Amino acid sequence: MSIIFKIADAVKVFLASGRGLKSLLEKGASVASTRILHNCRHYIPALGTIIDAGANQGQFAVAASHFYPGALIHSFEPLPEVFPILQRNTCRLSSISTYNMALGNSTGTLEFYSNAYSHASSALHVSALQKDILPKTITSHRIEIPVQRLDDLRNELSFISPVLLKLDVQGFEKEVLKGAVDSLQQIDYLLFETSFVQMYEGEPLFDEMHHFVKKLGFEFIAPVGLLQSEGLQFLQMDLLYKRKKE
Repeated sequence: MSIIFKIADAVKVFLASGRGLKSLLEKGASVASTRILHNCRHYIPALGTIIDAGANQGQFAVAASHFYPGALIHSFEPLPEVFPILQRNTCRLSSISTYNMALGNSTGTLEFYSNAYSHASSALHVSALQKDILPKTITSHRIEIPVQRLDDLRNELSFISPVLLKLDVQGFEKEVLKGAVDSLQQIDYLLFETSFVQMYEGEPLFDEMHHFVKKLGFEFIAPVGLLQSEGLQFLQMDLLYKRKKE
């Protein structure tokens, strides 16, 4: 994609979302997060709480504060070198609280692979396929990070309904959900990234994740984001689910 096309696309997304061109210059501004949340708002008019697992530099949280100004946002980012950037990008927004840890299915420490391209950092190894498609993800090193189950934190976070759990944890989504079984009773919507091809070693692909989430009591609403290769191969998609009414 040429730089001119990228700029034109960014301008189109921000104008269509109502954020305005000035927002493009804000710390943590993101075209992808703006597009995803613009699509989400079509299905979710209001939110009281957003759990932002895999916050990175705050791209999703900053955009969410625009689309859902009444929501309290809890952003989790485990990478020690990225967390200070998350804090700087969100410190002006009182609705966002930040936590230097990962969410998962255990409490303690977690072996983690910090990638030179921070978006690709994960508890799982980057696959050979992803390295081939995205060469910037080749380099990573192993570290240990703090991890907690969402179920162990939910009383501290005080969920205000409606609640959205957003997962962008690079193939670790199922483990986060396993550690949130009790919390899911208070969660109204799930938004997570899933892969159609093996981007991380051992990650569950779309079909497995879709059936797993259905068993947890959620039903599919719509795709709200998409990642394709330069050859237009479908790699990943951001999917929105809602809790079934009993």
